[in-house]
Amino acid sequence: MQTKRNYGLLYAITCILLWSFIPVVSRFGQANLDNFQFLFWSNSLSLLVVGLFWFFQKNSNPPQSLLPKQFLYVLFLGFLGCTFYYLCLYFGYANGNGLEVLVIQYCWPLIMIVLSAILLKERLSLLSYGAVIAGFCGILLVLTKGNISELKFSNLTVALIVLLGAFSFALFSVLSKKFKGEPYTITTLLFLGGLITSTISLFIFSKFAWPTQDELIPVIINGAFINGISYIFWLKALEKIKASTAATLVFLAPVLSSIWIVLFFKEPFYISYAIGLSLVIVAGLITVKNQ
Repeated sequence: MQTKRNYGLLYAITCILLWSFIPVVSRFGQANLDNFQFLFWSNSLSLLVVGLFWFFQKNSNPPQSLLPKQFLYVLFLGFLGCTFYYLCLYFGYANGNGLEVLVIQYCWPLIMIVLSAILLKERLSLLSYGAVIAGFCGILLVLTKGNISELKFSNLTVALIVLLGAFSFALFSVLSKKFKGEPYTITTLLFLGGLITSTISLFIFSKFAWPTQDELIPVIINGAFINGISYIFWLKALEKIKASTAATLVFLAPVLSSIWIVLFFKEPFYISYAIGLSLVIVAGLITVKNQ
């Protein structure tokens, strides 16, 4: 059990490290592409990469046979976690305040913990709830640079749409844990569902476009690693550790994202970043130990 948990923690931390680069690749990858085009290429490459993983792993991990109802269920999960979440998120960044969007976006681990208690019957201690609150306070410190008064929700419509996206990804994570299956097969089907729905949204709300030469590398990194392979790690993590533990560790992502933004885009580093990072790490360690 200890080894299983350690592997689960390793998968979760690797996934979170990859997710922390989303703001960087999104900024470089959307120089000319809009959010629908960027998402289409991301899901296309993700499906290709996880499909190759599935193909080469199928001898050691026999493909899972799914009933038609189960097949449609996994495609629906792909819509929740690979399309709808990102469309809401990209809409928020395009139309709202970036600070507000980041804070609302990372409400999804909190929502995930609540949903895991309701749907998965996971029992949480007061210490776990305290760790979650400490982790979220760490995020607020980082995102507001220590000045909480800067956080004002100026556009309620945008806030609600991003919150709906956060709920979508939290529900995706909980329902993915509830669905037992071989990770490579399930992840391939997730991105199949994501590609189908993102293609439909592309032709309804935008148009097809090729990435430019400058966008090509960020698009490949995002599609292959930050989205594609990371989802395999996330599903493997959810197999081995509590959803509440994985959710608390996710609080590391926005803190790390702030550090990458400072390094890549030469933005100033504030002492609140160090304090916030410390709070997040402590919250994660408390939750892991309390498990």
